[in-house]
Amino acid sequence: MATHTDNANDKQWFVLRVTYQRELIARDKLQAIGIDSFVPMQRVRSIDKKGKATWKSIAALHNYIFVHSTRDKIDCIKQEYIPWLRYVISPNRDSGSRIMTVPERQMESFIAIAGNEEERILYLNPDELNLTNGDRVRIVDGPFKGAEGILIKIEHKREKRVVVKIDGITAVATTSIPQTLIEKINKHTQ
Repeated sequence: MATHTDNANDKQWFVLRVTYQRELIARDKLQAIGIDSFVPMQRVRSIDKKGKATWKSIAALHNYIFVHSTRDKIDCIKQEYIPWLRYVISPNRDSGSRIMTVPERQMESFIAIAGNEEERILYLNPDELNLTNGDRVRIVDGPFKGAEGILIKIEHKREKRVVVKIDGITAVATTSIPQTLIEKINKHTQ
């Protein structure tokens, strides 16, 4: 679940938008000045001019980048270095709207899954998912070790997968996970 921030000095995972699919340019610029960021990537098959099939990595979420910093630092970067970065604003029942952030543990799980482009992960529309019937689980081994999410059966797929959802942005699902590699999270194991 995404959260919102009030304190400009707290280091958090901010959800930012870029224009004209410059998420990789923004990531590289932020990396050059020592700011952590994450752009989910996926491998896609394409055909080159000679008709040969090749694989390349592309951004899985066009125009989005997740930045781990303080609001003050991002404001400075936006003003002086990357003016085309924009905060994602989401509605808030109490005060209209807020800058969107993702809790640290949720972002760690999202990166554990979405950062593994060699696996056959799925990107899903978060608004079309019903996660209320799934069990909250932690993956204890394998390529997604440490990720926490909801174990559900994905429509049109035979197996269950672990899903991490970032409200209003995306959801990512692992490949099929054997039951032996997951543990159910209850109030006592969180």
